[in-house]
Amino acid sequence: MITLIPAVKELTVNSGTLTKKAISFDISSCSKRLAKALGKLPTAADGTPLTITYENTDGEGYSLVITLDTIAISAESEQAAFYAIQTLRQIFEQESVPCLTINDKPDFKYRGFYHDMTRGKVATVDTLKKLIDTMAYYKMNALQLYVEHVYEFVECRDINPLTSYLTGAELDELREYCKENFIVFEPSLATFGHMFDILDQEKYHHLRVLKDYKNSVCRWRDRMGHHTIDPKLPESIELVKSLIDQYDVHFDSPYFNICCDETFDLKSSYPKEEEGNLYIDFVKNIIAHVKSRGKSVMMWADILLQHPEHITELPEDTIFLNWSYGPNPSEKNVAAFKDLGRTQIVCPGTTSWSRFCECVDREEANITKMADYGYKYGALGMLNTNWGDYGNPASIEMALYGLILGAAKSWAIDTQPGDAFYEDVNTLLYQNKNAMQYLIAISNAQNKVNWNDIVYSGYKHRDGREITAPIDEERLATVQEIYRTVMPKIAAEEWTTGDFKDEMLLALEGVCVLAELAAKLSHIETERLTNTADFLARYRAKWLKKNKESELSRIEDIFMYIDSI
Repeated sequence: MITLIPAVKELTVNSGTLTKKAISFDISSCSKRLAKALGKLPTAADGTPLTITYENTDGEGYSLVITLDTIAISAESEQAAFYAIQTLRQIFEQESVPCLTINDKPDFKYRGFYHDMTRGKVATVDTLKKLIDTMAYYKMNALQLYVEHVYEFVECRDINPLTSYLTGAELDELREYCKENFIVFEPSLATFGHMFDILDQEKYHHLRVLKDYKNSVCRWRDRMGHHTIDPKLPESIELVKSLIDQYDVHFDSPYFNICCDETFDLKSSYPKEEEGNLYIDFVKNIIAHVKSRGKSVMMWADILLQHPEHITELPEDTIFLNWSYGPNPSEKNVAAFKDLGRTQIVCPGTTSWSRFCECVDREEANITKMADYGYKYGALGMLNTNWGDYGNPASIEMALYGLILGAAKSWAIDTQPGDAFYEDVNTLLYQNKNAMQYLIAISNAQNKVNWNDIVYSGYKHRDGREITAPIDEERLATVQEIYRTVMPKIAAEEWTTGDFKDEMLLALEGVCVLAELAAKLSHIETERLTNTADFLARYRAKWLKKNKESELSRIEDIFMYIDSI
């Protein structure tokens, strides 16, 4: 059996196997991008000759033919040839390479990933390049990074020294690396709601809808709910224009995601009709500015789904990012944009946020259903989201199963999670036959402990407020039992990719530490299986190996405070 992710449309296995499991190719006969991709295959002067031909279209279909002593790729475009090479790389992972014929093309044109860089980890360029490599391997073609304030905006000069942020040079480097891998690097910026850190500066308080808002004991909680910029003030649109102008110069994508989601303060401050009018008028001003820069707009669809009467007021080329993250997303909301004749991209999620590990059962239901609805109602594609709420304790490795499920589903809509798919993921991603079993166990342990509740309870306890017990004895016992039984199994096995092993061990340890600290807050006596300080030392080392400081100290602070109670 040949292991391929995504699945291909047509595969015919012929008799025989490739004589030499290495390739030779004329580097002068193909582009630099294809030559670089081919360089990831085993090569030899006397290797199997490989030829590539492609048309100059925007199609993504290709054929791949392997005989005893030749390999031939024929594609609709250079990009399609690149995808054929990724398929060939996966075939070369098999013990032997069978003679075969593949004809393949994607079901969705847009196959993207959305990674939060604001509310948790600000990843290093090297970490993001590894993410891009993974996306390319599984034939994804769009990347967005969620940004509120974590860029060197002139408006953020006073807060940049207090946090971590992206530089323009780093964005330029990522743009070029994406281009090498046929991935469009698209700007995404909060321009209406979720502008907490910018507007929390005293010099911009007057631009908040809630002028006199006082922060609570938990900054992460405040950031999730606020701040919305005041659409009534002319200075507000000027600030937004400035942010867009500074950020957009680092992208050559034809689109700009203006976000404009979850404008909670607006909703709580005005009657529904007035809220809708204020919202749409400000959004139209933002869109006009983006279009003056020669770009079309993407935006989250949640607020407009509450005010559908305004959707037709926006330009025809607006792309609506239709998100839902629960196990039973609304088919009606996806059908709504089909009925309006408007372009949409469905946006499920990895459900790794506010956790040490992605929630496997929830993300499987969410991603598969959103993809199916999108395909049914003619969506342009899928943008799989990986958010970073409450400091984002999970590493990117602990969200990659969701990324790959989304990649597989957006290329081959018939893909279904389950044992057969798990075997493929174990083979290609984790390179360990039991990895998905361990991931599901860690996910089940994390399901017993709510990170957000424990964090908020810790802050309230420090502030002298009454709290509700965040864990009970039964859930604590379940987490500790999973820790006792699964940790030694993961540790004892040999892993080809040691980083996945380390990240799984660290995630499971983190869940158990969290459960045992929750027991303290809940006045439950328990024998500690973990040590908070030892865990945090390993956690800090791993974090800083892949990310900037960002929210790390806040995570450490809440752990150590609860540990000291």
